[in-house]
Amino acid sequence: MSKSLETALNNLSKFPEKVVRGTLLDMTSKIIKRSPVDTGRFRGNWQASFGTPKQGVTSTNDKTGARATSESSSAINSMKMGDTFYLTNNLPYATRLEFGYSEQAPQGMVRVTVAEFQEAVNKAAR
Repeated sequence: MSKSLETALNNLSKFPEKVVRGTLLDMTSKIIKRSPVDTGRFRGNWQASFGTPKQGVTSTNDKTGARATSESSSAINSMKMGDTFYLTNNLPYATRLEFGYSEQAPQGMVRVTVAEFQEAVNKAAR
């Protein structure tokens, strides 16, 4: 087999993994960015994991969402194909915020982003 064909086949075999990771990165980033912010506590409590959802809350305030996005990215990049990915926010008011309690995100964060799933897959596939 020629070296260029071998390289092409190797790249092609990684395509599904790149699409999955790209989709997850896009969607988690949007959820975090769409989260309403006052003190930054809500954004700071988005916790990424795989295998099992994170429990508990953090004391981190993250007004920009940069820390939560970075930690999500690290988790996504370290997961193996076939792992189940979780993005959780265990603050007691998370459900209220998702269902319109905040004027900053009256349509929620997760529901809006999930509705854009196919768009995220298409973007990652490009």
